[in-house]
Amino acid sequence: MFGWCGVEVRSRPEVAAGPRACGGRMDFSTIAGMAGGHAEARAIQIALKLGIFERLGARPLEASELASAIGTESRATAILANAMVAIGLLQKIDGRYHLEQSAQRFLVEASPEYLGGMILFDAELWNAWGRLEDSLRSGAPARTPDMFQSSPAATARFIAAMDSLVRARGDDRWTAEHLDLTGVRTLADVGGGPGTYLVEFLRRYPDLHGALWDLPATLEVARRMLAQRTPALLSRIDLRAVDYLAGELPGPVDAIFMSNIIHSENEPVNEALMAKCFRALAPGGLIAVKDHIMNRDLTEPAAGAVFSLYLLLTTRGRDYSFDETAGWMRAAGFADIRMTTLPSPPFTSSIVSARKP
Repeated sequence: MFGWCGVEVRSRPEVAAGPRACGGRMDFSTIAGMAGGHAEARAIQIALKLGIFERLGARPLEASELASAIGTESRATAILANAMVAIGLLQKIDGRYHLEQSAQRFLVEASPEYLGGMILFDAELWNAWGRLEDSLRSGAPARTPDMFQSSPAATARFIAAMDSLVRARGDDRWTAEHLDLTGVRTLADVGGGPGTYLVEFLRRYPDLHGALWDLPATLEVARRMLAQRTPALLSRIDLRAVDYLAGELPGPVDAIFMSNIIHSENEPVNEALMAKCFRALAPGGLIAVKDHIMNRDLTEPAAGAVFSLYLLLTTRGRDYSFDETAGWMRAAGFADIRMTTLPSPPFTSSIVSARKP
């Protein structure tokens, strides 16, 4: 869609820039573009779900050929494909539709930067956004906050989405390059999902042994993904079923990493979780928490403020400030608390790290 400041943003609000980047000036086109962005978002979701980009990745097709390939009506398919041309994901040359480079890079499953997992996950939550007013009136999420463990299909879709977003944007590579794990022999990724970050840590530090602590259904998906993608690293990964809500964390380990975990929980849970991490770390151990880390007013980064609406609909949490995060760490006993902000664009998050004395 056409995002804030007239910048074309063809993904979820997490990767958008905020209106403050324009000095706070918002004209008609900017407001209208944001208000109508649902149309472009839904069109991309359905085009991906129907397999339009995969089909055109094989060869250019006319509308009738494309419709026959994906099982849709020809005239309606032409309307959707023309919209994809207007958005900039397809080209139309002599009546045939071709993939643009950006679509080939981010919307074809064979690409290492495939973002489709995240887009398809958002598509499944489409109806939840229709209940935003209900959530605002009640304060309750629009769906049961079960970390998408209700069925194997829901778990697989959620884990694929997390992996897709991180790999497409490159958070895993940047974090592995800039988080200093010198001297760390054992690292646990708490709620690590598909192990996307853990894989990059292990690649960069050949003497590191990793642990993936997550719920059983998630670990089943992670095991399949790791076996397919990085089988050589499986011997260095301990996949262990851990529910951080239910009890203590295993330990001791030299380092704990958490990405996008605290934003799913409320304040008391996060305070208790920091204490559990402290007890699970060896003396001198490192904790690194990666998330949207907000300013004191909870309005910047803008991506985090908008994403908190997403969290309102689906979790018990929201995005938290550095002061809140550091406060939980300090109460647990951590010292040397500091924040590193990832460069924006393309990133929208920060890492809060601390040490156990």
